[in-house]
Amino acid sequence: MPKRFGDCAIPVRMVSLRLMMYADSILLLAAGLVFGGFLIIISSVRRSSQMAAYISIISLLTALAAAMVAIIRRLGHSGIPGQSQSHILMFNWLPVPATAGTASAPMIAFGISSGSLNLAFFMLFLVIALLTQVHALGMLKHKSTYANYFAMGNLTAFLLLLAALSINVMQMYLLLALAMYAAWCMIAWSNRPPESVTARRVLLPHAIADALFLVGIIIFALHGSPLDHQILFGHASLRTYARLPAVNASMAPLGNWFPGLTWSSLGGVCVVAAALVKSGQFPFHTWVPETITGFSGANAMLAGTVIAGGGLLLLAHCASLLNLNAALTVAMMGATTQFCASAIALVQKDIKRTLTWLLIAQTGLNFLFFGSGDYAAGLLGALLTALIYCGLFLTAGTVLRASGGQRDITQLGGAWRRLPITAIVSGMLVLGGAGVGLSGMTVVMRNGLLHVHAYGWAIGEFGKYLYWVPCLMCYVTAFAMVRWWWLIFAGKSRGETLEDGELAVQTFPLLVLLVGAIIAGEPFVDLTGLFTHVMGLPAHKTLPAVPTGLGGMLLHPLEWLGLAALAVVALVYSGGMDRADKLRRRAGPNLVYRWLAADMYVADLFLAVLVLPVRLLGRAVAFLDRWIVEWLMVTAVVLTRLASILVAAAETGLNISFWERLDRPLGVASNRLAALKRDRPLIYIIAALVVLLALVLIALLFRS
Repeated sequence: MPKRFGDCAIPVRMVSLRLMMYADSILLLAAGLVFGGFLIIISSVRRSSQMAAYISIISLLTALAAAMVAIIRRLGHSGIPGQSQSHILMFNWLPVPATAGTASAPMIAFGISSGSLNLAFFMLFLVIALLTQVHALGMLKHKSTYANYFAMGNLTAFLLLLAALSINVMQMYLLLALAMYAAWCMIAWSNRPPESVTARRVLLPHAIADALFLVGIIIFALHGSPLDHQILFGHASLRTYARLPAVNASMAPLGNWFPGLTWSSLGGVCVVAAALVKSGQFPFHTWVPETITGFSGANAMLAGTVIAGGGLLLLAHCASLLNLNAALTVAMMGATTQFCASAIALVQKDIKRTLTWLLIAQTGLNFLFFGSGDYAAGLLGALLTALIYCGLFLTAGTVLRASGGQRDITQLGGAWRRLPITAIVSGMLVLGGAGVGLSGMTVVMRNGLLHVHAYGWAIGEFGKYLYWVPCLMCYVTAFAMVRWWWLIFAGKSRGETLEDGELAVQTFPLLVLLVGAIIAGEPFVDLTGLFTHVMGLPAHKTLPAVPTGLGGMLLHPLEWLGLAALAVVALVYSGGMDRADKLRRRAGPNLVYRWLAADMYVADLFLAVLVLPVRLLGRAVAFLDRWIVEWLMVTAVVLTRLASILVAAAETGLNISFWERLDRPLGVASNRLAALKRDRPLIYIIAALVVLLALVLIALLFRS
C-alpha cells in the first residue's frame, strides 16, 4: 500500500530506498569529514602538533557521529530488497575487453557500497583511527610529535573508510594500497625518518603485491566470466559470491606443459598473493616487523586495519574468484605463517616486535579459516584480532612512555604498580586472544579448527597437516602472548623503575577496545550469523563433528588455553629470567633459539632472492653502459666528425689545413680526437677502410 506525502502517492519501497541512499550519502560525508581534517592540518596548523591532534580527533568524532546516524537510518528500514548491497555514486569509466559469448564489454566502475560487511569494517576502521589518535595525545609532552603525524593519520583513515565502502575488488585494492603507503608515511614522520634500507624492506613487498594484482586482474579481464568482471570492475551482490563459482576456462597456451592449470587458477592465485602481502603473510611477512620504528599509535592503526582486516575484507569481496587451487593457497600460506610467526614470537625481547609476530600468527590463523571455507570464522576472527592487537599495541606505547623508551621486556617487570589499569585491561585482552571466552576468540578458534579438520581430511595427503600444525601452534601463540604480558607487568622490576604513570587519554582507548572485543564475540550480537548471511551461506550451517582421538583432545582444552598458558608462564618466569636463561643456554635449545631470534633467516633469504638479482642486474647494466654503449657512442662521434672534416676539406679545396680542424672543441670526444691527432697514420687507415667499405657496398648493389 502506498502512503501519501502531501498531494503525492509514493510507494513505501521507493521512500525507503531514498532514505537508504540518504544514509549512504551520510557515510560518504563521514569519510569526507576525515579528509577535511587532513586538509586543515596540512594547510593551517602544521606547526602546532597539539592543535593538529585536536582537529584530527574532532573530525574523527564528527565522522563517527555521522556514521552512527547513517546506521540508525539503515536499521530503521531493514528488510528492504537490495539493502544488503545498496550503493550510490557509481559511474562507469573505461570498458573492459569483452570475452567470447558476451554481448557488450563491461565497464570499470567506481562508487560506494554500504552492505552489512562493508559497514562492519567501516565502523571498525573509524573507531580504531579515533582511539589511536586519542592515545597519541599522551605522547605530546613525552616526545615531540609532528603535526604531519596526525595529518597522515587522517589521510590513512580516509583511504581505509573508502576502501571499506568499495563496490568492487579493484577499487578496494587501490585504496588499501594507498592507505598502506600513507600509514608508512605516518610511521616515518611519527618519530624520525627511517633508514633507506628499512624503507626498501617495507615497500619492496608491496611493490611486488601491486605487480601480482595487476597480472591477476589482466588475466580475469581477458579470460574471466561476466560475473568475474562485475566483481573485479563493476558491482555484484556479495551474497552471490559463495554460490556462483568462477568459470574454469581451459588454459590453451600452456595446456601442453601444465594441463591442470587454468586461467581462473592463475588469476586467483595472483589476487590471493596480493592480499596475503597486504596482511603480512608468508613468505612476504618480513615487512611487518620493520614498521615498529614509529609511535605505537601508528603501529596500532596499521595492525588493526590493513594487516588484521584489510586482507580478509579483500578476499571476502573476491571469494567467488577463488577456486580450489586459490583457496588452498590461502589455507596453506595461513598455516605456514602461523607456524613461523608463533615460533619466532617465543624468543623476541622487543616489546613491539613480539606483538608484531603474534599479530602475524593470529592473522595467519584467520586466513586458514577463510581458505578452508569457514568465511564467518575468518571474518569474525579478523575483527576480534583487530580490536585485541590494537589495544596491545597501545599498551606497548603506554609502557614505552612510562619507562622512558625501554623496549626490552626482559628489563621491565612489575609495571602493574605504576600502570594498574593498563595492566588489568591488557591482561584481559591477552587472555581473550589466548583462549579465555571473554572476547569470543575461543568459539572462533574452535569452530574454525573443526572446519579445517573436515577440509584437511577431505583433501587427504598433506591436508591433515593443515589441522595438526595450527592446533599445536595455538598453544604456542597463547604461551607467547601471556609471556609478553608477564614479563612487562608481573613479578618484580628487573631494571629501572617506571618514571611516569598512566594517563586517562591512554587508558580510555584500551577500555573501549576491551568492551568492543567482548561485545563483538557475544552470541546476542551474532556477527557470525551476519557474516554467514552476507556471504550467501546457509543460515544454520551444521558444524562438523568433533574428531576423536588426539585431534579431539587438542580441541577440548581451548577454552582453558589462556589460563593454562598463564600457569606455565608463571612457573617458568616466577623467579625472574634464571630458569629461562638456564634452559636457553643448553646446546640444543640454544641452537633453536638463535635460529628463531634471526627470524628463521626468512628475511635474509627474501633479500637474497629479490635484492641480489636486482643488484647483479644493475651492475651488468652499468658495465654495459660504461664499456660498450659509451664506446659505441664515442666511436660514432669520432667517425662522424672525421667524415665532416673530409667533406669540408673537399669543399674548400684543402685551403684550410686538415689538422687545424682537429684543434676545434669537439665536446665529449675532444680527448679522443686529441689522441688521434698525435697518431696521424690511424686517420688515414680509417679513411681507407671507409672508402673500401663504400666500394664493397656499391659492388654488392650492382651485383644484386
